Amino acid sequence: MPLFRRLIVASLFVLAGCSSSGGGSTAAPGQDAAADPETSVDAPSGTGASYKTYVILGDSISDKGGQGPFFYDLLYTDLQARYPGIVEQKNSKAGATANGLVTQAQTLPTTLAGPVLITITIGGNDVQGALATLATGGSDATARATFTSELESALTELTKPGRFGAGVEVKVLLANIYDPSDGTGNFTYQGKKCPGALGYWPAGNATDPLLTPWEQIMTDTAAKYPQVQVLPLHDRFHGHGVAATPTWFYSDCIHPNTAGHDQIRGLFEDALPK
Repeated sequence: MPLFRRLIVASLFVLAGCSSSGGGSTAAPGQDAAADPETSVDAPSGTGASYKTYVILGDSISDKGGQGPFFYDLLYTDLQARYPGIVEQKNSKAGATANGLVTQAQTLPTTLAGPVLITITIGGNDVQGALATLATGGSDATARATFTSELESALTELTKPGRFGAGVEVKVLLANIYDPSDGTGNFTYQGKKCPGALGYWPAGNATDPLLTPWEQIMTDTAAKYPQVQVLPLHDRFHGHGVAATPTWFYSDCIHPNTAGHDQIRGLFEDALPK
């Protein structure tokens, strides 16, 4: 395979923003942590009069990816103020795919104090594996079918009656997949090409059409579970990609920076009962 094509294929994985390794940096000069005002999503119905356990699941966005403080730590602080005595259970792991999410769900304790609040960031690494196939003229239909099946397995595990004890209620907040290029395919960070192979992505090659079917899978699958709510992470970050000022992405062009993590905290916070 020619070098240029290899570089482009290698860069495809970052479109969904969920690298297999988290940066974990706590300082990035020049980052603008100001948050734009956002419209709150509807509060979930049912569960949540007083959450007693907060469960963190997902990929590197939920496991030290980017520039701290990380959203789940910020959110846990908020939850502690709102629900005194709430405890945290973190099973997220950088690099996780939907298959890994199934494992994370299955390995949670069989007993947790309820009601239980669960946040999930997932899908980016699944898209990573599929886009390389698309770049060489193939189809991602098989990868999307696998993602659907595994996401359904994870949500079934998390929401089955008595999963965390008799009568324990569960609310799952599932963030969909953001696009660091704002759908444009422009991977330029603060006037410079994004690091590594990412900088070789052809400018102007739109990425939104590649992500739309994956977003729809998340919406359609979650609709089968009354306890699950999909949150619009993609829309929340739109306009604040790697080429924007201010950007909500860290300098690796994949993970959130401080402002980005604060926005993810806000996304989940907005979905809590008022």
